[in-house]
Amino acid sequence: MSDSPLMHREAFNLLCDQKIGEGMSRTVFDSKVLPDCVIKVESWACSFQNVIEWETWQRVKDTELSNWFAPCRWISPNGSILVMEKTERVAKSAYPEKMPIFFTDFKYLNYGFYDGRIVCHDYGTSLIFEHGMTKRTKKAEWWD
Repeated sequence: MSDSPLMHREAFNLLCDQKIGEGMSRTVFDSKVLPDCVIKVESWACSFQNVIEWETWQRVKDTELSNWFAPCRWISPNGSILVMEKTERVAKSAYPEKMPIFFTDFKYLNYGFYDGRIVCHDYGTSLIFEHGMTKRTKKAEWWD
């Protein structure tokens, strides 16, 4: 592996395109080489939201609950970079009234349209480990 900062910058610029979002611990980019994906980059160590999303996806991907999550494709060895399937914006009127109990942040921007359904694409702070892989739902209070 290269220790060259120039090579790392070049590789990053090859993989990532425009910044499309930013949260409390991550920046999200469109991808030049994977146009159907986004690249999530952790801004600092110890938030582990990429790792949580990866681990969550690994647990739900072969279950019915996978229908609520944007799929993850790849994670870097230290978890700093996550590649996730891209979702599309959805009209506010399309958001469901009830959502799985393990989702906590019903911000419109945390959800999108993927493969014919609304999914969460920002689930690094979900409570799925606390509530388990349940089908129980609750009323969603959507916000901007």
